[in-house]
Amino acid sequence: MIPSPSQSGFSLVETLVAITVLLLVIVGPMSISSSVARSTSYSSEQVVAFFLAQEGAELAQKARDDLQLQFFDGTNLTPWATFTGTTYAKCFEPTGCGLQLIDGDADGRLEPPEDCGSASCRLFIDSNGGRARYSYTTTGTTTPFTREIFMSSPAGAVDREVEVTSRVSWQTGNQRRIQSVEAKTYLFNVYER
Repeated sequence: MIPSPSQSGFSLVETLVAITVLLLVIVGPMSISSSVARSTSYSSEQVVAFFLAQEGAELAQKARDDLQLQFFDGTNLTPWATFTGTTYAKCFEPTGCGLQLIDGDADGRLEPPEDCGSASCRLFIDSNGGRARYSYTTTGTTTPFTREIFMSSPAGAVDREVEVTSRVSWQTGNQRRIQSVEAKTYLFNVYER
């Protein structure tokens, strides 16, 4: 039977083909944009982690330099021994330490080192708009980042060299594997003999 011109329409097969083509056109770009969003988020976390690791290494250098300035003031006659022995001894332990600036201190002094052995050294975003955006102060917003600073003296160089490794670790989204970045620097006893 030949349909009359007034009975035109789509067959079931034509409708299914049209729906399939429409789904391919819609789902393809959506999956690409979803993948790009995940990749952008991960890249952003990597950048933040790298800068946090670099900041940790710089805080260790600031610790050494502050003690050296005390030597020039005459208030600390053994700054290197203070740095490698007493004040920052937690940083020389296998669990590492956490370093941060004192919030609200106009001189930019450092807090005593956090003990990463008893705490996780988790970083929080400071909601008070303090001196540093990320800190170990638990009153802020929790972040996925932890920062541990490890110091060690190479064999035979205890009185003149310290290796500083600042490691930032985080776990993103539903990934099981923990990501981490490290910044490494070497500090030298440049003034004291």
